[in-house]
Amino acid sequence: MSDEVLERIERYIETHPGVSAIEVLAQVGADPTKYLDTVEALLAGDDVEEDEDPHVDDQKNIRDHPPAWSSWASADFTDPNSGVWPGEWLESEQWMGHVGKKPFAPWGDRDAPAECDKDGHDTAASCDCDARWKWGYDGHYADGETVAMAEIDPRLDGRAFIQRETDPYVYIDGDDVRDPQTGDVHPAFIAILEHLGATYTDISQSGAGVHAVYRGDFPQDLGDIKQAAWRLDEDPWGSNEYLPSIEIYPGKRVCVATGEHVPGTPVEINDWNEDVLDPLLEANDQLPRSTRSRDPKDIPVDRDDHKLEDYEPEATRSDEITTDIRDIFVAIDRLDAQRVAGETIVQRWNDDATTSNGERAFWPTWGSVTSDSGTANIVNDSRWQDTGELGGYGGPVAMAAIDAGEVTPANARPVDGETWWRGVEHLRKLGFDIPRYEIPEEDRKRDEDLPPLLEAALEIEDDVEISAKTMSALPLKQLDSLRPEERRRAARKRGVSWPTTDEARDRLQNTIHEVMRHEDDRIVDAPTALGKSYTVASTRWATLPDVTGKRPVVHLLETRDARDEAIANAQEHGGTFHVLRGRHEACPVAAGDYDPDDDEDNDRVEITIGDQPASEWLDEQCNSSGKGMPFSAAHRYLEENNDQSVDLPCCEDGECHAIKQWEEYREGPDGGFEYWPLVIATHNFAYAPGLRMANNVVIDEEPDYRIDISTDRVRKAVGAYLREIEAPVTSWEAFVQLSTHDGYQGDAAAERDAVDEALKQEPERDWYFEEPDAHLLAPALARAIFRAEIRSNDRRVGKTKHEPPRLEANARDDDDWNWEWVSVVLDDTSNDVRMVRVTPDFSAARSTIGLDAHPAEPLWQANTVPWIDTKDVLETEERQLWRRYERGLRVVQIGEATRPLSGKKSKALDWLDDEKLRTLMEQLVDEYGDSFRTAITTAQVEDRLAELMEEAGVRLERDEHGNVENLMHYGEEKSRNDFATEDIGLVNGCMDPGDGYVLDLLAEIDQDAEVETSVDGDGNEHRAKGRGFEGPDAETAEAILASVRENHVAQAAGRYARDADDPDRTATVFVRTDASPAGFVDVKVPGVEWTFTDLQREIVQELRESTGDLAAKEISEAVGCSKEHARQTLERLHEETVVQAFEAEGSHGATLYRDTGLPYSGFVDLDGSPTAPYRVTNTWSLAIRDPATADRGDHTPEIDDERELIWDWQNADGGGTPD
Repeated sequence: MSDEVLERIERYIETHPGVSAIEVLAQVGADPTKYLDTVEALLAGDDVEEDEDPHVDDQKNIRDHPPAWSSWASADFTDPNSGVWPGEWLESEQWMGHVGKKPFAPWGDRDAPAECDKDGHDTAASCDCDARWKWGYDGHYADGETVAMAEIDPRLDGRAFIQRETDPYVYIDGDDVRDPQTGDVHPAFIAILEHLGATYTDISQSGAGVHAVYRGDFPQDLGDIKQAAWRLDEDPWGSNEYLPSIEIYPGKRVCVATGEHVPGTPVEINDWNEDVLDPLLEANDQLPRSTRSRDPKDIPVDRDDHKLEDYEPEATRSDEITTDIRDIFVAIDRLDAQRVAGETIVQRWNDDATTSNGERAFWPTWGSVTSDSGTANIVNDSRWQDTGELGGYGGPVAMAAIDAGEVTPANARPVDGETWWRGVEHLRKLGFDIPRYEIPEEDRKRDEDLPPLLEAALEIEDDVEISAKTMSALPLKQLDSLRPEERRRAARKRGVSWPTTDEARDRLQNTIHEVMRHEDDRIVDAPTALGKSYTVASTRWATLPDVTGKRPVVHLLETRDARDEAIANAQEHGGTFHVLRGRHEACPVAAGDYDPDDDEDNDRVEITIGDQPASEWLDEQCNSSGKGMPFSAAHRYLEENNDQSVDLPCCEDGECHAIKQWEEYREGPDGGFEYWPLVIATHNFAYAPGLRMANNVVIDEEPDYRIDISTDRVRKAVGAYLREIEAPVTSWEAFVQLSTHDGYQGDAAAERDAVDEALKQEPERDWYFEEPDAHLLAPALARAIFRAEIRSNDRRVGKTKHEPPRLEANARDDDDWNWEWVSVVLDDTSNDVRMVRVTPDFSAARSTIGLDAHPAEPLWQANTVPWIDTKDVLETEERQLWRRYERGLRVVQIGEATRPLSGKKSKALDWLDDEKLRTLMEQLVDEYGDSFRTAITTAQVEDRLAELMEEAGVRLERDEHGNVENLMHYGEEKSRNDFATEDIGLVNGCMDPGDGYVLDLLAEIDQDAEVETSVDGDGNEHRAKGRGFEGPDAETAEAILASVRENHVAQAAGRYARDADDPDRTATVFVRTDASPAGFVDVKVPGVEWTFTDLQREIVQELRESTGDLAAKEISEAVGCSKEHARQTLERLHEETVVQAFEAEGSHGATLYRDTGLPYSGFVDLDGSPTAPYRVTNTWSLAIRDPATADRGDHTPEIDDERELIWDWQNADGGGTPD
């Protein structure tokens, strides 16, 4: 290769040592789609020969043309034209003014109904917030002509175009790329624009930035990219103080539009060149990890693959060579991270900053000493951490990789693969003692003499074009058959990797710490069996004040069993913690230990109140279906008013433990702690304000703060409250009717306003105890119902902020401030109460962290804070591969039907399809023997499933109460680990919450969608098949429905293979529904293809029991059917290869049939090919058997070294037949 472009590249690299690939391309004007690989090869020190160049023909055509960015040569960035904006923008009603960088509409209504999430507000109209600053409210948008007239307002700094999520625009912001004194623009930025194409461009307000607007979006095949940003140079450009960078924003964005148009660029918005995005984003480390192309020569650097304990290195110096990678690990572990930081990422130390013991703060090389505080970045002797908005961290190798330009500081993490090796090499160049590594001789030879199976797993056909997406394809059959160490190596050859269990758990812990440190509200999405609960309970939070902010971590779990498991984990790891227990556990009186007893020999004290057993009375007072009272208040009232006039037995030693546990919480532990580092309780304890206020709340599994209260109970409570406050109306009917009156004049309007004013009153304390129909929520329920508004699907929704009254006789004014959000959904036709939700106000918490394996954001938002969103621990492909190869759980979907089996029991049983289910289970018994003995389904069909399992040959085990131990139903799957060691499982059907549940939640969160209907031939309207929804928010409705179905299915399958630390403990779960989360299913199989009729079953039985061959006529006479029916059945069985046919071997030339393996009930296809994203160029046959279970019984076929491949020639999409 000797063309002019290559010569310019070589010359620039020679005169600019340490330059990055993108800078080279920018400075010489080379096309990154053609020259990126060449530049990287030259920077790596490799020679580029002419016959290696894949673009020779293209380069011959380039020689007669000017440099690649010459089309922008006419752009004059020094003297912009003022007042020029794109015409299509000016015509759009999407403009606001701006003050600083904040949009502002001075012409708007400050009390307009704009959405407002500040302090829990609903709209600006119902709070003190100024709606004119809410740029998400399109009621204040204006067109270009209107905003031009408004710009004379002295409060405005200019105008801003509001780019919406659905707009086709991409806003490119070049920060500090233009020298405001000379007008010169950084060549790297111009090079990027050149490759993207010419479009409308303007200069920023400061004069240091350049904006370009395109039509386009990031291609979906590059992964889920929300935006992209990277640094363009290591030094400021021209007279600027800050480093030049580029930011690319599709979707929602405030675009400050100066109108300072760059002459020589178009005045219209043009499409960008999508072809350059892949190499451009990859070169700058902007692609999601799962889509980045990987070097197939990567050397694995997983520490878990090597025994480091008590290892003594043989090589320690830079001038030594080692063949044991452990020498590298030990050398890195011996480095002082602070010394490494000083040589790599420290611009200046900030020893005046206050830091934790052992930490040292500094200004990083990518920051500013003049404008930054110099406190966000800290380093100790082992790792660096950015506690600011960039959020990066890592050890010596990560810091070296940043300094070498291999990774960017933003969100930096410990590196792996080739990046790790480059970081190690950079450390060596800086003078740190790290020996050089050479691959052992035996490993170099190994690739030359691989077994056939491993060759197939590693092979990439030379004549097949491999894209980044194709490189992610895996032949799972081959990988399944490899040893774990070979499997990882094979996957790396195909550009795919997944974390070890320890690595995944480290990511989980780091994610939780990051959210907590930043005082954020997030749902941490991590797979089951990764140890979410364990991570929180076992952490010694007192040692992490920089993470917790020196505030307690409150761990709230869904069930008592889960809580007790967390307690055991906390005890095992020696942390300081406090446990809060419910009234039935902590108070023996509430538990019923002192209720009246018929046992005459019992001499214990009996406690009643109004002749009612104390425990029953406490339940009535405290349950939401009763009065909803706080236990402390009810307990105190019982103590003062019990029929026996005695001190309660639970208080004989002082205070009842149910009350005393709160005093212990407030006082803190002994031993120098001012607070409990960890508090463990169940979900309902979130109602206690002292647990939320300024604490770090971790909610384990999705909470549900709907309360169990009937329409009749609400009516009685509201009526009693209205009578107590002497409201103008006191009956439910009049109250509801008046609430819907929307007039502003007349008696009805006056009466409505009077009622609204009266609802501000609170009853006296004694009313809650003495009024039989009183309820703690009565004032809030009345306010929410009276102020409810009409929403979708004939529902009215009211929501109000509620401060529960302090009912304790000794309540103090300085008690913790408490708010709850009370939401009521009403049927607008009948006025029946469809749902009441009472959500604790988590906005008072320092941070709120949800832990969930398959979170449904709308449900989390309804039960915590409206702005909470999800943070993934593993990417989709990583998650699936970790589950399959680290945890050892394989999921096989049977058929394509959803199979909802909840609702009315009679309908659920009708939908069960006994015959096919029995046939399926008979096949599972035949395939796996006694290893198939467990299943999970809905409660409605659980008993029938048990009967069918017995009929299929499964031996059921029952407890002393007659309950089947082999079965579990949805709803209890999260709290039971009974199936953790089972090899084979069946998940049958899915839960279905019903349309009412979905529509109620839609109304509650103010979304609009209706059920999809169809009309039959008689003109009757029915629910459309497929359970779809219609309307503007149909996708949200379908997501809510899917989340309930999919979450339970995934959790049910997750009951198997629970021990991710045991590589020998694996399981295969057959899921008989298509309601599974994306990426959860490994294989799809047809399932039951033929179920025998009763007559066919008799034909099969007759042939199976025969000692010789039979003709169709003989069988038809034996079972009483026509000869033709018997013949057709036998021929089909012959086609299925379970019957052998001998033509013309019988009398009169009849065909004789012989049994060669007849099934009992029908045919089930349990073989299939991997689902996307694992497809390869040929379709591989995948037998659903787990090689790891071969030694657990005789039900698994032998595994040999032969490749079991079947070429599907009809469906193959490229390449040749498998070798």
